[in-house]
Amino acid sequence: MQPLNPFLAALVKSPVLAQCLPPQQHILLVPLSDVLLNWKDTDSSPIPINSEEFLASHVIRIPIIKSGPGKDGNNKENLREMRGKPRMYGTVNGRGLVVKDGGVYTNKGFKALAQASLLHETIWYPDTLDPRQFLIYFVNRPLVGAWEEVRIVPAVLPPVMTEAEGRLRRALGEGAGEGRAGKKKDIRTFHELLNNFPSIAKQMQGGLEKLFREFTIVFERILPPPPPTATTAMQGGRDKGVVVGQPDLGGRIEGGEMGNGNVLTEDDEEVMRTSLETAVTTAIDLFQNVDKQQLSLLGATTDLTGPVVERLIERYIAENVHHLLFPRIAGLRRQDDLELEAKIRQMNNIDVSQLGIAIEGGMGAAKREVVGRLGVAVEEFRKMPNASCPQEMMEILLATTKAATTQFGGREKGDGGVGEKPAMTINADTLVSLLLYVVIKAQIKHLQARLAYIRHFVFIDDVESGEMGYALSTFEAVLSYLDRESGGLRRASRRNKALWDAVSKGDMTELRKILEPTEDAIEDEEEYGAERWRRRSSTGWSFTNGASSASMLAGEDRFSVGSGLSHVFPFQNGSVETLEQPVTKRIKKVSMDTRSMSSGSEISFRSLPMSIGTFTSGIEGDTSIERLVQTQDAKGESVLMMAIQHGQPQVLKYLLSFRQYYTAPIILEDQNNEETTLFSAAVQLGNVEVINGILDYILDSTGDDNKIKEYLARQDTWGRSAGHYLFHAPFLIGRIGRLLPWRQKDKNGQTPLFALCRSYDNPNYYTMVEEGLEIATKCQGDGQPLHIDDHVDQKGNTLLHIVNEPNLALKILQRCDLDVNATNEKRFTALMLASKYGRFDMVRTLFSDPRVDIAARELRGLTAVELAKDDELRNKIDDLVLFSLSQGSSDSRTTGVVRSFFVEDGTIRFVLKSGAPVDEHSYAVTTCRRSLADFEHLAKLLQMENPASWIPSLADLRSPTQIPSRPSRAVLKDLQIRMDWFLKVLLVHPTFATHEMLWEFFLVPDLQLDQMAERSRLKADALLEKVHEEMEPVEDLREVEQFVDHARDIVRGVHFSTRSVARRASNIGNVINDLHESSTLLAKALSTLPFLPPNYILGFETYVRSLAPSQSSPINQFFMAFLALYSNIEAILKALGRPPQTIAKIIGIRKEVERSWGNLNRSSRWPLGLLDETRQRMNEDREGRIREMEGEGGRLGRELRYTQQMVAGELAGWREMHERMGRRAVRDLARGMLVVERGRLEGVRRALRRVREGGGGRVRMGEGLVDGDYGEGG
Repeated sequence: MQPLNPFLAALVKSPVLAQCLPPQQHILLVPLSDVLLNWKDTDSSPIPINSEEFLASHVIRIPIIKSGPGKDGNNKENLREMRGKPRMYGTVNGRGLVVKDGGVYTNKGFKALAQASLLHETIWYPDTLDPRQFLIYFVNRPLVGAWEEVRIVPAVLPPVMTEAEGRLRRALGEGAGEGRAGKKKDIRTFHELLNNFPSIAKQMQGGLEKLFREFTIVFERILPPPPPTATTAMQGGRDKGVVVGQPDLGGRIEGGEMGNGNVLTEDDEEVMRTSLETAVTTAIDLFQNVDKQQLSLLGATTDLTGPVVERLIERYIAENVHHLLFPRIAGLRRQDDLELEAKIRQMNNIDVSQLGIAIEGGMGAAKREVVGRLGVAVEEFRKMPNASCPQEMMEILLATTKAATTQFGGREKGDGGVGEKPAMTINADTLVSLLLYVVIKAQIKHLQARLAYIRHFVFIDDVESGEMGYALSTFEAVLSYLDRESGGLRRASRRNKALWDAVSKGDMTELRKILEPTEDAIEDEEEYGAERWRRRSSTGWSFTNGASSASMLAGEDRFSVGSGLSHVFPFQNGSVETLEQPVTKRIKKVSMDTRSMSSGSEISFRSLPMSIGTFTSGIEGDTSIERLVQTQDAKGESVLMMAIQHGQPQVLKYLLSFRQYYTAPIILEDQNNEETTLFSAAVQLGNVEVINGILDYILDSTGDDNKIKEYLARQDTWGRSAGHYLFHAPFLIGRIGRLLPWRQKDKNGQTPLFALCRSYDNPNYYTMVEEGLEIATKCQGDGQPLHIDDHVDQKGNTLLHIVNEPNLALKILQRCDLDVNATNEKRFTALMLASKYGRFDMVRTLFSDPRVDIAARELRGLTAVELAKDDELRNKIDDLVLFSLSQGSSDSRTTGVVRSFFVEDGTIRFVLKSGAPVDEHSYAVTTCRRSLADFEHLAKLLQMENPASWIPSLADLRSPTQIPSRPSRAVLKDLQIRMDWFLKVLLVHPTFATHEMLWEFFLVPDLQLDQMAERSRLKADALLEKVHEEMEPVEDLREVEQFVDHARDIVRGVHFSTRSVARRASNIGNVINDLHESSTLLAKALSTLPFLPPNYILGFETYVRSLAPSQSSPINQFFMAFLALYSNIEAILKALGRPPQTIAKIIGIRKEVERSWGNLNRSSRWPLGLLDETRQRMNEDREGRIREMEGEGGRLGRELRYTQQMVAGELAGWREMHERMGRRAVRDLARGMLVVERGRLEGVRRALRRVREGGGGRVRMGEGLVDGDYGEGG
């Protein structure tokens, strides 16, 4: 079956693959399947993927180096240094590539420059007769052509537009068409105008510099006002009888000199106002005198008009002189501001319900909505100190008014359109109350100065009418009330503070004194009220800016004395106090759309709250018991919440005794600004008495379990309910665990059970989590094991990732439905996290589960053992790996290569461990580190000592550092597996199993290679000498030939079968990988279908995750086992090839001897007896050489005898070993596939459950129906 990847599918059929010989010296750069399938080449003359040019350009040819990094060559280079250096490589078709820091760059031979990133690597075996290993580096894009992604366009009908949407779309289209026809510059400030039009800036530069210089000179002539005494101002703020708005009173307090100071203040302010107005006028004249051509260009390229430019100029001038003007104005108004700020500070503890605002819907959610809306207004108003001109202050004031009168947290309207937050239609008195709360909570300084600054230093905009006038006059009325009529609010603030302090400190005496007042306290309150009315009637209605009462009375007919609006925030008392003027009260609706910035609106101006009498009756600072018990502080904490937060159970019990004020609905609706309920706050505190007190009250007053469940499921601003804080009160799990929402997630995706598992410092951690697991399983309601995928946070961590107790992890593994190899966003499995944080007991528990993939890799390609916290933990994990390699026998020695790693010099090391049982409960483990050269040296010496024996070959091994910037961990792992099998084969080898050199190799940490070589040479010489002396030469060569031929025929049959099985195993492994990759691509495509329910997409993604192949896949292990068997058979065939070679030599020697004897006999008959002595001497030499050849033939015959015996003996041992290894490989495959298929079955169940959670019912698959019963097997 051809691969899914188009590149690999074309390469298998191309002659390019035949050019990649040897495969160990070639690297394939393969683009991702997603790129080749879903991208297209936009080049003018694209090259097909299956062309030889395209394929050969992605095959790197590595030059053969005799002494490479993997073989401990002499020219060693630091691997870390090599990673940062670029390196040139050649392709099969002669082109050049540069690899540096994980990137591949095209060089010589390529038509265009291209760049690709090396993603990850793998070992690939194509479907060929003999297994040929190729190293694949996946790249994110091809190196040939210009590739762009082809996005999937869903084949669905567009939504039907309504007529209104069609008109809006056409209008927007026309506007866009006009914009495209002539796009104009967007100028928002005069500074931007000067930057975009340098000619205008150049012409105005001199005039503006002169203007600012003259303004500074005029400003410096203004005499500074006498600084007020701070102590006097503070005393005035604390004195209840001081009336701030009367200059003559201030003169009487400070003396006649202060009166002169007030005159100077007015004169200085007038001078500053005149200077600023003159500067603005001059700047406008400068702009009008600019070249007309430039002005025409300005009008043609922008949307600016004359009035707009004037406003920009005014704001530009005001911003540049703000640092001179406002500090002086603030100094002139400092005394008034100090008194006002002192009074505002005394009102900081006021509650919004005490400002005369009757909140529809009670004191629960409606009040929180009002406070939330006003909180936005407070944050907007706090921007006032950062304003750089009066115009910006006016904008902030308008924005504050808009925030106070806009519904908080507006929802989207309709299905497709986005709804705006609607502006509320309120009366003027309610707006004053709202702004009053904003000003008190904002705690802004220099309020009187800012009011005067806005009113007197804005010239072009009309701040006396329209929305600006409405907002400014409302602000002025608020400041006037705070200055002269706020005694009731200050008293209410003090009462609130006293109540809150008593609750927080648990002062029951003071608490009873406040909530159960005596008659004396009532009389004091009445006296205070009478005193307030006297002070109010004698004060008059003059404002702090010097406006006379006569002028206010003259405009009385324009203002609404009262309002009958009750549809939004009505006053509690329907009656409104009338002023002394016999004016007929007209009820008017004031609709203020704060989104409109038009200054020409007169609707709002008709209801300017100029008259204090229209709202002071509603703002009395209600301090009744009913109001006091419902007050809240700045955090939104009620009196009950304060008692809970400060751990006062007696106070809580006392407050709950006021049943007429604290009813069940009020208790259930009580939340602070963070939307924390009373019970959730009590659980967070962890006070058992407080928790039981509030819980008993809730359970007694609410008999409906559904209401209690709804209450317990309420989430705060972090998305957490009371269940998320159960680790503070674990005893609640058994009491109300059945009522808690165990699958509810907070903003971080954590469930209550997840939070319990993360509470490592809890002394009852094990019991708490165990109870939580049991209750959560019961509350699941389906009678199945706990679904762990319902308890996964946003980072992908499961309960197995975070649990800290091995016994709990074991219970989760045994009793819960989970994917043990699930990864988080960093692709860390639970085993990796346990290893990283040094939890060895957790690591040991996870190793005991056969489903855990111990070879899984994270994003950087590191395994769990490589992520270990320290060497000690890494050594323990290596021991666990060693015991996992055991064949199940506890009384035998286990030896293996447990780990491999890179060294700085570019070489690699293998960690060898060998363990043998000492007693029933302990093992003796030895650890050695060996290099690849050590293994090759071992094979060479063993072959030297036993030349007739077969030994697995270590030739043609690939170096993992062929690309130093990205060393291949896949090759490193492959070498580790090969070395492990090499040792396993030698340990069961009929000849080498008991060889001392082999046992020294994994038992002696430090090897003496020179001594080992010398010893092997001596042993080889001794063996040869023994063979020559003790063995009888083979006389009947035909018998040996028949034996060898028969043996070779038998072994070749096994060789063919083993190769066939290995080939099919490789194909199955490739198909499994392609199935997962194709399913991933399908899931990506399905996510683009808008009509498909989200739970269907989520279910299919769950199914795709169940198809993911593990790094320690049973198929891969089976394939590697048969590769080892294949290597053994090739070694046997090589050993069986030695006797025929020896026989051929013997036959050749015998023929030479016969020919030599024949020649010798013929040459002995010479005539006449001439040269007899010479002839005799030559015959003797020939006879000597013939006898030497006969001796050589005899030695070869003896060696043949030894070789025959050795091969025959090892052949029997090999047959037994081959059968045993093959059976074990098949058995391991069956056992591993059973585990894998059971895991996939569980994954399918999870996927179907995900689908049913959204739609319910039955899921049709093929011709049948899959219900909840899935069977028991895998």
